[in-house]
Amino acid sequence: MREEQNKKTSQKVIKMLRKRWVVPAIYLVSAAVILTGALWYQYSNAPTPTKTGTTVDTREPEAIPASQPEEKLTYPVSKDATVQVKSHYYDDSASKDEQQASLIQMDNNTFTINTGMDLVDKSGKEFDVTAALSGTVTKAQKDAELGYVVVVESGNGLVSYYQSLKSVSVEPGTKVSQGQVLGTAGTALIGKENGIHVHYELRKDGVAINPEKYQGQDVSSIISSVNTKSETKESNTMNTSGNVSDDNEEGSSNTDSDGNKIQQ
Repeated sequence: MREEQNKKTSQKVIKMLRKRWVVPAIYLVSAAVILTGALWYQYSNAPTPTKTGTTVDTREPEAIPASQPEEKLTYPVSKDATVQVKSHYYDDSASKDEQQASLIQMDNNTFTINTGMDLVDKSGKEFDVTAALSGTVTKAQKDAELGYVVVVESGNGLVSYYQSLKSVSVEPGTKVSQGQVLGTAGTALIGKENGIHVHYELRKDGVAINPEKYQGQDVSSIISSVNTKSETKESNTMNTSGNVSDDNEEGSSNTDSDGNKIQQ
């Protein structure tokens, strides 16, 4: 009885296998089972990712500032001030009369050349003295003969000097920008004949150069064009302002090198 049942079951299996769709279906089911098992094994054995602590900076990069235009040398007065040159820089190539007007009388028998320029207001009033170039104040103090003195270093060997000041508004170590007020023009024992004025000098590597000659020029141009052998004068101490020519009448040499009043 059992043998007949087994025989009938075998015959049913054989008949089923003879159908065309049965075998491909078995293959597909088997492949699906194998693929599922492989994927499950791969996923279960994959290493667990670890945190590295690295963070992503979502901030926008800082903008690079545009390059600033190079400074040009200016007169040491505010833009709204009207000044004129009382005494010019002593120029070796100037006429004898001009050289005579650029001599400074220290006492009755002693003269020295003017290694800077002296500026006055036409009205004779006080006026603000400003930085001709940006830099760092290295000296700001009162001198018995020169009045208040301010020294500003601008780098590359360029140093500017301001004296005969009545008062100062900066101190050593202060960083000043071009046009910033340094003090107020005044009088001093040496150069008192000029009245209220400022004596201004520009030096390169310790020697004075003509500040009038380089007005309006870029700093780099000034540095490259300075010829210390022919254009500069040694100046161990700051010379004073003053017009010692008895024949120098008002207006004859109290203007700039072109004979015009300087206006900023």
